[in-house]
Amino acid sequence: MTHRSITPQDATVVEGSQFEHSFVVKDPEGLRGISLDDRFYKLGRSPKNDIFIRSQLVSREHATLTGVLIEPPLFQIFRLSDGGLEKGKSTNGIKINGECRAHWVLMHGDEIMLSSDSTAYYRIEPEPPYVNGKIDVFLDSLKKLAKSYLKSINCLDIAEATLQQILVLTQQFYGELHPNVANCLIDLALLHYSKNNFIEVEALFLQAIAIRKEALGEEHPDVTSAMLNLATIYHAKTLYTKAESLFLEVLEIKQKISGSELEIAANLVNLAAIYYSQKRYQEVKNVYEQALKIYKRSPAANQSNILSVQKNLESIKKKLRPKWLSPNVLIPTSLILLAGVIAYIFFATKEDSACLPDSSAKSISGDECRKMSK
Repeated sequence: MTHRSITPQDATVVEGSQFEHSFVVKDPEGLRGISLDDRFYKLGRSPKNDIFIRSQLVSREHATLTGVLIEPPLFQIFRLSDGGLEKGKSTNGIKINGECRAHWVLMHGDEIMLSSDSTAYYRIEPEPPYVNGKIDVFLDSLKKLAKSYLKSINCLDIAEATLQQILVLTQQFYGELHPNVANCLIDLALLHYSKNNFIEVEALFLQAIAIRKEALGEEHPDVTSAMLNLATIYHAKTLYTKAESLFLEVLEIKQKISGSELEIAANLVNLAAIYYSQKRYQEVKNVYEQALKIYKRSPAANQSNILSVQKNLESIKKKLRPKWLSPNVLIPTSLILLAGVIAYIFFATKEDSACLPDSSAKSISGDECRKMSK
């Protein structure tokens, strides 16, 4: 997606007095327009609401309309949310352009269904450029909003809804198989990962990988990057077989296209971590040795990477030593054997000397001594 500065003629959101927002309500008692000059509105059947919907099928506090500023430059957009601040969600929810939505940043022409007999329409005058297909600036505004919501744990639901809206609009304007759609899916996957929703994380990543393969080709760096991210998540979730499969696939792609040696070495180190988690120490050793060879022959290799692999390799070699060669076993065993030898020498010498008279200086063997004893 192209990022560019926002100019007044490109503005897809309301800026100062250049644009006017309006909310056109159609309920059982007629049609009327409300100019949106404030930053916050309550909608519902209670007369106390800022926007009074005259229908018994609408909740007392059915929805809220909140003006949101986007900086820089200073723009204002409106987010419609189901329910009220105090009473929670409405009874029947809201539909925007035919789809149920908990939160939605309104765009010119959006149709909002509040009940079977009450609808509303959002208008901006003059018409913003995205009406004619210039969607990039509006999507950038939504991304800024989502980023701000992600900073607060209390706003994750709004963040998710905003990312969902970015996905929907990207699919509408770019097509289902555009790389930008894959980017949106990965953003959503990372949000679900922060909420420990692993089933959603896996499904979204796999969908994104499939789209990138279709749009960019299986050997594209963006494809392998997404695969490595998912492999890392599999590893964290102790799904070692799935993690290993992805790491090996990425490694095969990198070797096939003669990719960066340092990238291949890094992938080997990742693979070693998978094997280590499964106590497959011989395979860990083999993979570390391959990575170390690559690092040592590459002029661009980081010395810290070399030292790290060397340290890990020495550690794994110790694990592969036979138990009887372990210092914890070898040293006590050696001491026992040494003590046995000393005892043998001491007692054998004492036994041999007992065969001779005290005054004798003659030396005889142990066998001769035993014969004499008989």
